Amino acid sequence: MTPPSSLMQIQPFIQAYALAVSSILDAAVTVVDSDLVRVGGTANYAGQIGKKINHTAFFGGVLQSGRPGFIKDVKKEGHCIGCEHQDACEELADMAYPVFLDSQVVGVVGIIAFKESQRRRLLRDQDKLHEFLKYMCMLIESKLQTLRRTQALEQQMGAVLSLEKKHLEETPFLGSSRAIRETLALAEKISASDSTVLLSGESGTGKEVMARYIHNLSPRGSRLMTSINCGAIPESLVESELFGYEEGAFTGAKKGGQPGRFELAEGSTLFLDEIGEMPLQVQTKLLRVLQERTVQRLGGKKAVPVNVRIICATNKDLRQQVEAGSFRNDLYYRLNVIPIALPPLRERPEDIPLFIEHFITRYNQVLKKNIVGLDEAALEAFLSYDWPGNVRELRNLIEYLANIVDGRTIRVLDLPDHFLLKARRQPARQTLKSMMEEHEKLLLSQLVAEANTAAAKKALAKRLGISSATLYRKLSEYSLL
Repeated sequence: MTPPSSLMQIQPFIQAYALAVSSILDAAVTVVDSDLVRVGGTANYAGQIGKKINHTAFFGGVLQSGRPGFIKDVKKEGHCIGCEHQDACEELADMAYPVFLDSQVVGVVGIIAFKESQRRRLLRDQDKLHEFLKYMCMLIESKLQTLRRTQALEQQMGAVLSLEKKHLEETPFLGSSRAIRETLALAEKISASDSTVLLSGESGTGKEVMARYIHNLSPRGSRLMTSINCGAIPESLVESELFGYEEGAFTGAKKGGQPGRFELAEGSTLFLDEIGEMPLQVQTKLLRVLQERTVQRLGGKKAVPVNVRIICATNKDLRQQVEAGSFRNDLYYRLNVIPIALPPLRERPEDIPLFIEHFITRYNQVLKKNIVGLDEAALEAFLSYDWPGNVRELRNLIEYLANIVDGRTIRVLDLPDHFLLKARRQPARQTLKSMMEEHEKLLLSQLVAEANTAAAKKALAKRLGISSATLYRKLSEYSLL
């Protein structure tokens, strides 16, 4: 199927404009594209839109030359002599002007006289009508340029949305633990709602990932989710970032002003990360926006209606902030409509292997590696670690290991020293014997890495004050051979 021409893409606009001009000039108006297909038409041509014109010589010449044309008398004009439709043609005179787009002729606008009085008027006012056609064609060109910019923006937005979906696929909210299954079930249940969601949890637990998960499941998911980190923006700029500003609102304000995140998120979701860091004066204005569903730009007087769903996130205890007076009580209750608490990674160790596998797969692709997993000792260290940075810390560690490991398996020897020192189980969970064995295993794993021959192992046993047989027995017990 042939794609529509540039002019045909704005056909309703062209037809409406042709009808308006025709009524003003009391003459027929027609518009054809570069294929000589009629895009707009009045009078005798109103029913021929979408069809190729019969008399192609005159308009074809204008398309080819890029210069205006004027047939003062159809019966005597050279363009029309010999035309098979000349005898049946009802046109008396025809004035045409080319439509340009980026210096290329994309169509022709014509004024046609079907009555002698109309022909005389064309002859009398040809200079004025020529100028009129010129500006009419410039208006059509402007409309085409606007369409092109809109299409480019839509393509860019589509690309951004594709990246958003790819990001969500690359960073899914993983977990098979009961806590995560319940959290995901709740997120799916409330995704179709417009009620405000408050996500709480330690840093790195995946609050933004959960926000994107909820947004993408919602009816608003086809639009881009807008985000703002309330703790990463200087206090003096938070208000203008959220609500926008008018020209002259403050020193350095852009000419024409600028919309805020609320306006940019129209019809979509606005994610307010680190909401606990929001200044008190901005909290007051946010509460008013949530209550009235309108936003007023900084320095402006006009209330702009907004249709936005709010998802907030915090790693702080907002109740404590309310008691301390650093967070508004009424705003807290306005935000805490649907609370979702994300558990830290240390409370769901059964999910750690899922994240390990997921991030190894990702960084294998990114770094062109072929790592298959962790050895037993390394996995035990991962499961023993408290993960104060949660999933973010685990992801960063896997990325580090994927960069430095040459083989197919991540060994305990590959793990950073600071990680291994903290990866010890709590003493209350172990006996003295098990702790000593664990320490012995770690020490031997480090020493034997440099003793890769029988002679080197014999020398190592001598240095440790044990027999070679004892060394081999211990290495065997700890799966270090």
